[in-house]
Amino acid sequence: MRSILLSLFVFAGCGAPTGSGDLAAPIADPGFDRVLGIGETTTLSALLSCDPSGGGLNYHWTLINKPEGSNVAPDKDALKAVQFGVTVDITGTYLFGLTVSNGSRTSAAEVVVVEATAAQNRWTSSSASPILEDRCGKAL
Repeated sequence: MRSILLSLFVFAGCGAPTGSGDLAAPIADPGFDRVLGIGETTTLSALLSCDPSGGGLNYHWTLINKPEGSNVAPDKDALKAVQFGVTVDITGTYLFGLTVSNGSRTSAAEVVVVEATAAQNRWTSSSASPILEDRCGKAL
């Protein structure tokens, strides 16, 4: 019994390495979460997404959730674009998902939160320094 378990452990550990070369999946990055006032527009951007093997990317956005009664509905072309604008129409939370593909591999899904508020005093955090590279380290 002991040798069988050892064999299973050894076989389970075998396989292709992950996260290197052509085997690495693309990385989706939909940007920072944000807070908007009703009627304000924001640009959702996947510019920080990348393919570690250096290939081109196809973008696939989805509107995962929106407040009940909202009319936000990006068109099909926008959902395939690297970036597009969204105007929030009612108070609540809008969730957008992003995956990217290099034609053979697809990234893990990432989510960006757009919170719409009627509050006059709102604050959205951003990075402390400008972003100069995509997620793979390539200069923008």
